[in-house]
Amino acid sequence: MNKLIEFNVAGGSVVIESSDEATGSVVRGGATGLVVEKVGRSMEETLAVIQPVADAAFAACRAMASPPDTVEVEFGLKFDAKVGAVISLATQGNFLVKLAWTAK
Repeated sequence: MNKLIEFNVAGGSVVIESSDEATGSVVRGGATGLVVEKVGRSMEETLAVIQPVADAAFAACRAMASPPDTVEVEFGLKFDAKVGAVISLATQGNFLVKLAWTAK
């Protein structure tokens, strides 16, 4: 069974499905029988991993001799109950950078 991970968000919580097998301490849902691992941090804290990665990619592109007019960074996130969000470079997600210049 895939692991379900519960994160706190403003006004409640959100449950995310992970492709990992359910392990560790669990809370059993009443009628559904699903296994949910509760995370001790908010979704906002978990997603904070995005900012330094995006900032570094943008800074590197801006420092180029001919910086692009637009920069797109795309990467996958994998969620884990113990560590939160992890940048995923496996088959679930790749780190893609798209640079664009406008002819002048």
